[in-house]
This record gives sequence, structure tokens and C-alpha cells, in this order.
Amino acid sequence: MTTTRMEGPCLPSYRTLSTLALSEPEDHVRELTDWVEHASAVTALPGAQNSWDTAYKWLRLAQGLRTVTFDMSYDDGGMCSAGLDFDAVWTEMMEEWQQHQVRLGYLRAALEGFVRLLHPDTMEPGLAVEAAEQRLHHHADAWPVHARAVADHLRTHAPDGVPGAGTPVAAAVTQAIALHQMAVQGRAAIPEPDSDADGNVFPTGHGEVCAVKEASTVLLLGIQLLMAAAVQEDRVAVFDDKYLLDGMWIPDASGGSRWVDEEMPYGEYLAVLHLQPGEPPEL
Repeated sequence: MTTTRMEGPCLPSYRTLSTLALSEPEDHVRELTDWVEHASAVTALPGAQNSWDTAYKWLRLAQGLRTVTFDMSYDDGGMCSAGLDFDAVWTEMMEEWQQHQVRLGYLRAALEGFVRLLHPDTMEPGLAVEAAEQRLHHHADAWPVHARAVADHLRTHAPDGVPGAGTPVAAAVTQAIALHQMAVQGRAAIPEPDSDADGNVFPTGHGEVCAVKEASTVLLLGIQLLMAAAVQEDRVAVFDDKYLLDGMWIPDASGGSRWVDEEMPYGEYLAVLHLQPGEPPEL
């Protein structure tokens, strides 16, 4: 018999807000991919457009990811029902965990591609995002909403931190890449289901799933910061307006939120594209 008993929820508050909640990574990357499609690098460097297109295609891969399929069953010739339950739960766990792991890898490739193009002097994602944070320090309206909160949450999954970057999101980007590198090198622990005294099998690894999921979000936010700084420095040009046909809530100047259901310049949309639209206000 399987159960859905949880070892402890991992649901950051910025994902549960009634308005201005952060979207799931699959929605977040879709909107960021759309933004990049309406922008281009402004540089005379040889091969710049090809580099931009390659990084964009890695984003497209992350956007196109829907499911990862596993079958963790093991035929030992006479498995009991408890063993079957274990395999079924483990299969579900691995499908969720590996979907986030695969997306994280694609997003790392995209981020590193944009860094090589926009910051050829550093080529280190953490340092590039740190420079972007410093560039935007006095431009609060250009900062992606919740960026610092996501960085703070990711730090709870590795409280000792990762050396190499000083500003909040840059440090989180470095940590997210380190998490991915651990999996690439086979050093990441693989969670397994657990069971209770009655033989009920339940999933574990919620912390591991949350860490990789939020690491993906950190890399997405890192790309947004890179783009926001590059737009201000005229190294990236943005075309057209975003048509918010269904409307969405965005922050207002007073610290609250306002409903927008009209055109918005893509340059402004960059700071809010990762927010859940929310329900329209009652008339």
C-alpha cells in the first residue's frame, strides 16, 4: 500500500502568494524564451549572432521539456507487493527529480552561452551576474521580482554556501551551477523511498527536488539580470511590445500591485515575466 506521506514540505512563500506569485519553472522559461526571441545582441564581435542563437536554442530546449520517463522496477523473480510499491514510488520520485535536473542542465548551458557573449572578459556566470547586480543596484524597477528571496531560499539547501561571488543572486547562481556539477560528476545523493512500521511506502527527497527546482529558477533569474543590465548598457536591443491579452498583476510604485491587460514594452516586461498572471480584478 502506498501513501503520500511527506517528510516535510518545501514550498517557498513566494510561490504561494495570492498575487505576484512566482511561476513554475516550465512557465518561467517559456516567457523568458519569448523575451529572448524578441531581442538581440548589439555587438560587432565575429560570430555574435550565432552565439546568441545557440544560447537561445538551449533555452528553447528547457522550454520544450515536458516529462522525463523512468521505470525503476526490478524483476527479482518473486517480488512481494511491498517491493512493487517501492519501485512505483521510486519511479515517480525519479521522474520529478530528473525533470528538474535535465532542465537545470539546459539552463546552465543557456546562461553560460549568454555570459560568453555578453561578458567575454570574465566568462564566469557568477561574476557576470554580480556585475549585472551592481549595475542595477540603483534601478529597483529593473530587478526581477523575488530574485533575492529565491537566492535566499536556495541558500537554505546549502547553508555553508559556495565561495566565489558576493552579491545575493550571483552567489545563488554559483551555488546552482555547483549543484548541477555534483550530479554531472555523480556526487549527488540519489533519494530513495522510505517506509513505516506497517510497510507503507512513501516518497522522500523533497528537499533535493526543491533544491534543483529553485536552482533552475535562480539561473533563469540570472539570465534576466544579465539581460536587464545589457539593455541599460545598449548591448542588447529589444523589439516590439508584449501583448498581455489575458492580463496579469505586476508591482506598482506604492509597493502593492496593479492589473495590466494592455501592451507593455518588452524591456519593462523583463522584470515581471516570471510572475503568475493571477485572476483579474472583480469589476
